[in-house]
Amino acid sequence: MVPRLRWRIALPYVALILSATLGLTVYVSNQVRQVRLDDLEGDLLADARLLAEGVAPYLEAGTGAEALDELARLWAAPLGARVTIIGADGVVRGESHEDRAQMDNHLSRFEVQAALDAGQGISRRYSATLGYEMMYAAVPIPGGEGRVLGVMRVALPLDEIEAGATRLRQNILLVGFLIAVLAALLAEVLAGHTTRPLRELTGVAERMAAGDLNARLFPSGRDEVGQLTRAFNHMGDRIREQVTSLAEEQARLAAVLNHMADGVLITDESGRVRLINAAAIRLLETDEQRALGRPFAQVARYYPPIE
Repeated sequence: MVPRLRWRIALPYVALILSATLGLTVYVSNQVRQVRLDDLEGDLLADARLLAEGVAPYLEAGTGAEALDELARLWAAPLGARVTIIGADGVVRGESHEDRAQMDNHLSRFEVQAALDAGQGISRRYSATLGYEMMYAAVPIPGGEGRVLGVMRVALPLDEIEAGATRLRQNILLVGFLIAVLAALLAEVLAGHTTRPLRELTGVAERMAAGDLNARLFPSGRDEVGQLTRAFNHMGDRIREQVTSLAEEQARLAAVLNHMADGVLITDESGRVRLINAAAIRLLETDEQRALGRPFAQVARYYPPIE
């Protein structure tokens, strides 16, 4: 019982720490991921605005598509990003990473529509062209007299952010696991210290049950366990007093019965002999060892029949 009690004390602490660690892992990793995404959005929009101002003169001058492709690749290299120059009609005019001629019209893309309607657009989605999830930031390319020449779009893959969030989750889980192991060891030590008086009290109770009525346990404190120990010791004192009193009364009764001239025999409710004095032993021609515990009919074989 005590080992189970020890683990009932220790396991809730371990479960609490593991639950807190899992919750902290999900919360912190999501928060870090969101902060990284917000920072990336701001950086991409700033880069897109800078590039939009730089490409506007080229679009005004009617620069060819191949030159715009080269310009997009030139800008994409230091940014480590994908640069796409989109015309006001949605046709891709310049592309840093893919074949522009094979790309669909981009006018219906969410970030392009948001850039044309609200001045900027952000979108996160799976890129069928590149084969992984991307974040897209788009801003309009301003022309003279308030005209919009097109849309400048800058994109970065999200695999690094997702990989960073995954590494963060793994690190937090590893630390949480180590903390849970240390907490389990500490909880085991504390639970063992808490249940030690109960184990000692159990040992004293077993000694008393075996007949050692002098077995006692010294109270280790004034807490609940100490109060239980003092109550147990008091109970042991009362039991010892009662047993001693009963033994003395039994001895006095036996002395009285043994000095009586009349035979006395006492049976229990089932008719078995529980006490017999010397006079009854002589009258029934038996002895105490053969009489005690046997039915009265077997001890007093010559008793008169009851009518």
